[in-house]
Amino acid sequence: MTDSKNHNVAFAWAGMLGVAVFIIAWMCADAIDTAWQFGVNTLSEFGVSDTDARLYFNYGCCWAAGLLMAVFGIGRALNGKNEGHIIGGVLLFLSGIALVLIGFFTLDDDAAHKFIAVSAALFLFMSMIAITAGNWAADRKVFAGVGVVVIFILVAMLFAYDLAELEAYGIIAAMVWFLAESVNLVLSCRKG
Repeated sequence: MTDSKNHNVAFAWAGMLGVAVFIIAWMCADAIDTAWQFGVNTLSEFGVSDTDARLYFNYGCCWAAGLLMAVFGIGRALNGKNEGHIIGGVLLFLSGIALVLIGFFTLDDDAAHKFIAVSAALFLFMSMIAITAGNWAADRKVFAGVGVVVIFILVAMLFAYDLAELEAYGIIAAMVWFLAESVNLVLSCRKG
């Protein structure tokens, strides 16, 4: 049983590491591409930058962070206390894979890129809803509350912001939720 709990904690660390990798890669890309502006340009514009920012975005924000997100999704599904956690984990896995594909299909592949980017966002949003419901059902009310707040913030931002602002602020809100869920997975694996 201890070995299983250690694996679950490793899955949670993959989630935390994924957020850290995404933030660091985003900061590096922003430092290199001085033409990019927060809330004015979409993050995908890094992927076709004339600078090395495209490498940080495609390899860091997409490939590395996407794979870590997919690994965390597997852990969330395997450690699921109920259907919400399991379904949410599968959706997180799909969102992570879509994020990886964004690094392959950049804005140069316009139609494919848009489809994959929207799919990644929708899978992530649906996973938030499913895992939040799962947390409520598993009597993890604090983590369910974090999910509810982030979901309502994202819905409000959908009506208040244009695409570039929605994407930038939405990713930050999603990272807060992702870190909270990583902690939730660690705490749910503790003896107790």
